[in-house]
Amino acid sequence: MTLAEFVSTGWSDHAADAQGVFDRLPAGVDLVETANDLGPLSALIVHVAGEHLGRWADGLDLLGRLEELEVFDADTLPGKAVLRSKAILSWCAGDREAADRYDALSYAGGDVPPASNRVRILATAASALAGQQRVKDARGAFDEAVRLADYGPKAADPASKALAITGNNLAVELEHRATLSADEMSLMLKAAKVGLEQWSVAGGWMERERAHYRLAMSHRKAGHAEEALEHARMCLTIVKANGGDPGELFFAHEALALAHLVDDDRDAARAERDAAAAVLPTIADEDFRAFAAPELEKLSAKVDKS
Repeated sequence: MTLAEFVSTGWSDHAADAQGVFDRLPAGVDLVETANDLGPLSALIVHVAGEHLGRWADGLDLLGRLEELEVFDADTLPGKAVLRSKAILSWCAGDREAADRYDALSYAGGDVPPASNRVRILATAASALAGQQRVKDARGAFDEAVRLADYGPKAADPASKALAITGNNLAVELEHRATLSADEMSLMLKAAKVGLEQWSVAGGWMERERAHYRLAMSHRKAGHAEEALEHARMCLTIVKANGGDPGELFFAHEALALAHLVDDDRDAARAERDAAAAVLPTIADEDFRAFAAPELEKLSAKVDKS
């Protein structure tokens, strides 16, 4: 097995079996052959050891093993990816001195300022902390990342994509909670808004329309019917303007149906549910269609609830 295959399998398996993937990670270190293997394996270590398991120290130990390999060079981009990963886990572990040290060591210079590197570290740390239900700490890291991004990262700046991904992840995490405090509600809406702002910089049309979907769902969670409808309609508009991909159309109609339910407009919600149902059989990707089908069932249960 190559390292690329190992990492791909890890990403495929980690949601259902994070501990199993973690237990295999030492074998991944043994598969590293070139410097270019370091970044992908570091990212998997941070995500599994951090966001899913909260095993900061164990993740740092694995990253330390990568530093001991002959292919590791702290002055190269792959080497700096390992050091940035150590900064993330150090921040989550509460060792800010180590996080600051690895932050400085991992900055690669070039066309982006040092703040860009810090934004990437804080954004990823925020996702990991939220995954461990440490919402207050996640908010602190996320707020600081947003503040540092005031310089306005462009599309080529990896800070923009890092913030976009974290904004989405935080919003999803909070949307799935049964109840939210006022502070958590505020964070959810801010995260979804930042996700849209940054995907508008770093992504294409699909990332933008999915960010509108996310913001519609966050406003729905908050009970904001008008805002939920606004972003769901924008989601649908963007999809139609870019060829009407059936899978994206399905979820745009789902978003509209759910947004209409905020004000209990069941006739409008049924019309959008029916539109989603009509699109479902036209989704060519079998995995995507299999994912969407139960979502339609859940939507119908909400729409038809007496």
